[in-house]
Amino acid sequence: MSSVSEYVAATLRAWGVDRVYGLPGHGVDPLVGALSGGAHAPEFVQARHEESAALMACADAKLTGRVGCCVASSGSGVLRLVSGLYDAALDRQPVLALIGETTGPAPGRRRAVSPSDTIAQVCEYTESVSDPALVADALDRAVRAALTGRGAAALVLTRAVLEAAAPAGARDTGRTAKTPVHFSPFVRSPERAEVERAAEVLNAGRRVAVVVGPDGSGAARQIVRLADRLGAGIARTPLGRDIVPDDVPGVAGVAAPFGGEPAHALLDGCDTLLLVGAHDLETGLIRPHEPPCVVSVDRNVDACPVDGLPSLTAGLAGDVPRILDDLDPLLRDTEDRAWRTDVEQAVGNWRETGRAKAHRFYGMAVNPRSVVAELSARLPERAVVISDCGTALDWWTRHLELREGMCSTLSAGLRTPGAAVPYALAARLAFPDRPVIALVGDGALQAGGMNELITIRRHLERLAGSPPTVLCVLNNEDSSRLTWERRSGERDPRIPATGEVPAVSFTGFAELVGLPAVRCRRPGEVAAAWDRALGGSGPTLLEFMVDGDTPPDWADPERPQGARPPSLHRVTGNSWRRRVAASLDELFGSG
Repeated sequence: MSSVSEYVAATLRAWGVDRVYGLPGHGVDPLVGALSGGAHAPEFVQARHEESAALMACADAKLTGRVGCCVASSGSGVLRLVSGLYDAALDRQPVLALIGETTGPAPGRRRAVSPSDTIAQVCEYTESVSDPALVADALDRAVRAALTGRGAAALVLTRAVLEAAAPAGARDTGRTAKTPVHFSPFVRSPERAEVERAAEVLNAGRRVAVVVGPDGSGAARQIVRLADRLGAGIARTPLGRDIVPDDVPGVAGVAAPFGGEPAHALLDGCDTLLLVGAHDLETGLIRPHEPPCVVSVDRNVDACPVDGLPSLTAGLAGDVPRILDDLDPLLRDTEDRAWRTDVEQAVGNWRETGRAKAHRFYGMAVNPRSVVAELSARLPERAVVISDCGTALDWWTRHLELREGMCSTLSAGLRTPGAAVPYALAARLAFPDRPVIALVGDGALQAGGMNELITIRRHLERLAGSPPTVLCVLNNEDSSRLTWERRSGERDPRIPATGEVPAVSFTGFAELVGLPAVRCRRPGEVAAAWDRALGGSGPTLLEFMVDGDTPPDWADPERPQGARPPSLHRVTGNSWRRRVAASLDELFGSG
């Protein structure tokens, strides 16, 4: 290794980084040049926007369990990168940002953007390096900080440093070969008395609910066994919904503000709540009056979302699967199965109702529920499903049923519109042998995803023989989440200036940039469209012209406003035009 850039690239590779996402620029070009792929350097994946690069790095971390990495130049590049790094900060994912800084402001400029000051607000650790001799230690500290703090870390390196000769001690490959690729942050083990106290609380519960979050990964077997012994129901947070499959008895859907009714009822009716790695649970879902006793099992003491509340009876921090193994022999098998029976019956009824709603259509626009229901019925084995925010998330929550071995994720805390597209590309590169499906609404795609269709097109030849990558667009020419919140919560009508999304043919745009695309306009062709997309290989954009007047469950007009979760025991002009156009297509077979 002759330069600092080559040393950095080799060290990243030794840490298990396979891809670095970003944009080239004057400050970071020496490092980009060293990221050539192969045995001694990660691959450089060029995005169209620095925010997308940070989102890709976060998705990579979520999907692989290793540190994600992104690069950008100083100035406007670091400003755009910061917005994407909040995804890693809010979802607690280890991401390393490398900032290439040019020396001094451009001639005539009175003020320049300070990379260190700008990026420090979102990072667990930030360091500027101006001496090549300090790069090795700084890089090691930054990666460890990202992994230990479960968040973003940043190094700011001047172009002069990146171009400098590698320090003498780092010029041979032996230096990086010793990098602790399998580094694992220190995790304390709870005291025996703490485990016994947690077991007492769980044994005393009569209506136990288990909520599983992302840090429950690797503990699915223990979670299912524990829930069965306690007669408990299981809910998953959005980031943890693939840890326990949907077909496991007692799984009550997704616990989120816009989640499923069984999950809401589970949290509202339980007297004891076990949180397993659920740092992303929104505490507003826990009833404020007579809150349940809470037992938290997580990797870190500060990860429990209800820390400090009087209802937190026991908090266990450490290796989650091991803690659950320690709890198991201390638990008693419950003889009263009424609560568990009620949970399973409620879930069964809820799913049956969901399937019925998904098959309702009126010979006009496509029911958006049917799009995800038909996908769910034909999900390939080991599929990776990405959801965007908006009503795409509602249908993902309501109608997608994951089986064992499948994976699903999203931008949960930041809820960046359009994040599903860069996430899908990161998933495709991380898992070249698995099908990838992304669900995204038209408003979200226009907000941030359309540019990254160009990035996917850039890799078209590389991905042509791989399993399918389907970018499913739900097009209703409306900001559905916004308008349904307004109509259901505030009882206000649609406001065209804020709700309508410009009419765009996403199929036409995809074909313009060179991506294969399919458009489905008729309810009777939804299943065939999915068969076509999933039966092929490589990337495909699949556009469904869906009905914007199909309400999510939480906005159902038949549900009383402000109603508590159930116990376990008007057509606008724009919509009318869509319905008429779809009806004419159905009758006369046009377009």
